[in-house]
Amino acid sequence: MRRFAALFALLLLTLGTAVRAAPFDGRAGMFADPAFYTVWERTDHPDVQRGRSFFWGPQPWFDNAEVMRQGQHGLRTVQYFDKARMEINDTASRSYHGGVTNGLLVVEMVSGDLRLGMEWFDTERRLPADVPVAGDPGYLNPNAPTYAAFAGVATIRENGYLDAPRVGQPVVTALDRQGRMTLRADLGAAYPATTISAYDESTGHNIAGVFQQFMLQQGAFMEGGRVRQGALIDPVFTMGHPISDPYWIRAKIAGVEQDLLVQLFQRRVLTYVPTNPPGYQVEMGNVGQHYFQWRYPHLGRPWEHNSVPVMPMVAASTALGSSHFEVVRLDARRPQALTSGSVESVPFSYRHSYDSGRQCVLLDSRRGDGVHRQIYQQPLGGAEGCPPRRITFSDGSEPPPGEQSGYVPRGSANDYNPSISPDGTRIVFVSDREGPPQLYIVRADGGGFPTLLFGDGCLQQYPSWSPDGRSLVWERQCPGEPFRIMRGDLAYTADGNLIGASLVNVSPLTDLAADNRFPRMSPNGIEIAFTSYRDGNSEIYVMDRNGQNLRRLTNHPAADEAPSWTPTGERLVFASNREGGYQIHMLHPLTLEVYVMMMGGESRWPLAGW
Repeated sequence: MRRFAALFALLLLTLGTAVRAAPFDGRAGMFADPAFYTVWERTDHPDVQRGRSFFWGPQPWFDNAEVMRQGQHGLRTVQYFDKARMEINDTASRSYHGGVTNGLLVVEMVSGDLRLGMEWFDTERRLPADVPVAGDPGYLNPNAPTYAAFAGVATIRENGYLDAPRVGQPVVTALDRQGRMTLRADLGAAYPATTISAYDESTGHNIAGVFQQFMLQQGAFMEGGRVRQGALIDPVFTMGHPISDPYWIRAKIAGVEQDLLVQLFQRRVLTYVPTNPPGYQVEMGNVGQHYFQWRYPHLGRPWEHNSVPVMPMVAASTALGSSHFEVVRLDARRPQALTSGSVESVPFSYRHSYDSGRQCVLLDSRRGDGVHRQIYQQPLGGAEGCPPRRITFSDGSEPPPGEQSGYVPRGSANDYNPSISPDGTRIVFVSDREGPPQLYIVRADGGGFPTLLFGDGCLQQYPSWSPDGRSLVWERQCPGEPFRIMRGDLAYTADGNLIGASLVNVSPLTDLAADNRFPRMSPNGIEIAFTSYRDGNSEIYVMDRNGQNLRRLTNHPAADEAPSWTPTGERLVFASNREGGYQIHMLHPLTLEVYVMMMGGESRWPLAGW
C-alpha cells in the first residue's frame, strides 16, 4: 500500500518543465500537462510530502487520450498515478485547478459502468472490478474484498442506496469478498478513533472519524513553487462524496493478512491500518493502479517499470526455409518463426504491454480462404495473455460466436495493414470491402463492427498511430498521382460496438513530385520516418509531424524501404536489397551508420517496437 520516496531524486530532474508524454514513449514519468504537475506538487512534492502518505503517488506512470464525448474531438487527456487519475475534459476551461478534474474511478469499478461522457448513463457496461480494494495485488491477496464486493452496499447507478445516520457510533461491521456482512464489535472497541464523526447527506453515508480527520488535515503544501501552510486538499475535488459506509475487511499487506478499515468515495478509497506508523495509518488506496488493471488488463503494470517494455524485432522473412513470407522474431542468437502455413503472413504492428506474456503482433495473411488477406493476432511470448486468433472475417467466413469484428456476410474483401492504438483498444486497418482500399476502425477485443474512418475514392493504406492516440499518418494515392504521406486527427462521437469515429483536419505532408510511402510515427510523436523516391530510388527520410524539417538518412543505389522505429526512438530498422536479396538493416539517425541485422532468405517489413 505504501510507496516510499526512493525515486524523488530522479523525479526532480524531470519536473522543471512539464513535457508532453505518451504511452510507451519512454517518458512515462513526465507530466502530460502543466496543470497536472501543479495539482500534484501541492501535496506530493518531496519538499512537503514528509511524514505522511501520498495523495497521488511519487510520479505519474501512464497517460492517454481516452474517449469522452464532450472533450476536444471526443477525447480527453488523462494521466494515471498510483492513487488516482487526473483528467482535463475541457481545454477551454482552465480557471479551476487548471482545468484538472479527478475521475469517478471508484464508482466505475463498483458499478461496472465505464464512463464515456459527462452523463451518468453514457457508459460502457462491464463487469464490476474483480480487484482488491486494499492491500497486495489480487494474485497475492485472493481473499480480500474487491470493488465488486461493495456493489450491494454502495450508491451506484442512481440506485438510491442510503445508510442511516450513525454519528457517534463505533464501526462494527465487516465485509468479506462475497459482500457478506458480519459483526466485529471487538474492532470498534479496540480502535475508538474510527467512530463515526459525520454523515454526508448528499449520498447518505457515514464517515469514520479517522477519515474525516485525514481529509481536513492542515499542514505544509506547495503552491507556486513556495511552501505554504493550510488545508492540504479540497475534499470534494480530491475525494468526492462517500459511496459506502466504512467497513472492516481482512486483506494481506506485504504478505501478512490483517484487519483494516476501508471506505469508498466517488474518486478515492481511504484505508486505516492501525499497525502502520503514525502519519501512515490512513492512506489513499491505489485506485489508479486498480482502475488501470480493470480498464486495460492487457497493458500490464507500468507503475512497476522505469522504462518502456522490451519488444523483440520481427519481420516478414523466408530466412527459416519457407518459400513464402512468415512472421519471424529476429532474436540475435536464434531467429524464431511465429507463424507457419501454406500462404504468406506479414506483420504490421505490435500490441505493447508491460507484461511480456500479453505482447502481440498484428499481421495480415491469406490463410483463411487462400485468396483474401485477413487480420490476425499472434503472441510474441506466452499465448495465455494473447491467444492467437483471427480478428476480421471479410472473406465471408463465419466468425466465432461473439466475435463479429470485420464480418461481411457473403463478402470477398481484403483486410490488411492492421495498426493498433497505443492503448491497445482499437485497430485501424485497410479494407476494400466497399471499393477502393480505405481506412477502417474497429475494437481490438474482437467485438463490434468496423467503421469507415476515412475514404475519398483514392487508395489509402499503411496507417500509423501517433503515440498519444490522437492522430494518424498514412499513405494515399489518387489515380494518376504519386503516393503522398497524409495526416489527420481522430474525432470520436461513440465508442461502442460500432465506433463513431472519423478523421478531421486531414492534410498532405508531402507534395506530388514523387512517391512518398510507408510512414511511421516516432515513439515520441515528434517525427515521421518514411520512404521517398524523390532522388530516383527509394531512400529513408524523416520529417517533423507537420511535414517540415525534411532530412534524408540513407544514400545508396539499392532500395531502402519501410522504416520502423526501435522502442526508444534512437534507431530505425528498414528493408534493403544492398546485399542482393532484401535483408533487415539498422540505422542510427544521428551517425547514419547502417549495419545488417539478419542474413539468409529474404526479409521485408520489419517491426522494431513501434
